[in-house]
Amino acid sequence: MKPLPPQGTLPEKGFSFSEKDGFHLHHSIRTDTFNMKQNHSHDSYEIYYMRAGERFYFIKERSYHVKKGDLVLIQPNVLHKTMEAGSPQHERILINFRDSFVEPVQSMLPGLLNVFEEGPVLHPDARELIAVEAVMEKMLREQKQQESGTEGYMKLLLGELLLMIQRHIEQSDSRSKVSDHPTTLHRKVSDIVKYINEHFREPMSLKGLSAHFHISPYYLCRIYKEVTGFGVIEYVNSLRVQEAQQLLKSSRMSVTDITEKVGFDSSTHFGRIFKSVCGMSPLQYRKWAGK
Repeated sequence: MKPLPPQGTLPEKGFSFSEKDGFHLHHSIRTDTFNMKQNHSHDSYEIYYMRAGERFYFIKERSYHVKKGDLVLIQPNVLHKTMEAGSPQHERILINFRDSFVEPVQSMLPGLLNVFEEGPVLHPDARELIAVEAVMEKMLREQKQQESGTEGYMKLLLGELLLMIQRHIEQSDSRSKVSDHPTTLHRKVSDIVKYINEHFREPMSLKGLSAHFHISPYYLCRIYKEVTGFGVIEYVNSLRVQEAQQLLKSSRMSVTDITEKVGFDSSTHFGRIFKSVCGMSPLQYRKWAGK
């Protein structure tokens, strides 16, 4: 007999094709407290549909209050994290895919991936939500049945969803609508995140950051964690490792030069942090990535 899931959590449903196909569909219903524990970014596009409940969603440099019916669009390699907002109960559908997966659809409908340059949080109206729900239901049903032609049908359904999003953006002119920060505290932390995003390659310390923003190190750590879900130094290291990954993949720079370029003070420290995040050394990562 299979063990029961932890109290307050329903089993999650996941479906993916092979790694090379680059598609993943995940449906989750949670009734107990859940906050993502690890740094989170990936090389795929992400569509997050809040089917019920609400969450705070930290994306790149600020937090958003995501509510029932909202769509969240996240580009590849962007740090993001969800956290509890009010009640822990929520239901979401998560779609991850690489551009290669929708390439056949893009040949007929070019520019679909441009929608990820808009958002990141969209608010479809009641009429649009009916259409979004219909596509999501078809995806979940196809996930369960997995009949002949499933992969092709999933590509068509994803293309339909992206087209809906594209039309929503065009018709609502979402570019002119900037979501308010959930609270003044979120706005303050957003300013800190923006500063870190711009200066993470430079020498940076908790003491220096707190002095720059005229707050105590303790208060800085507390509000940063509360709003973003990340520790301050954890976030700085995540940005540095992410940039190092790109350099390891796209250049022949030495590990020593990369260490200095992304802001670490020593190759030993860089190697230790890199391995804790990626599970392998920088040189192993370069080999794995094909360089």
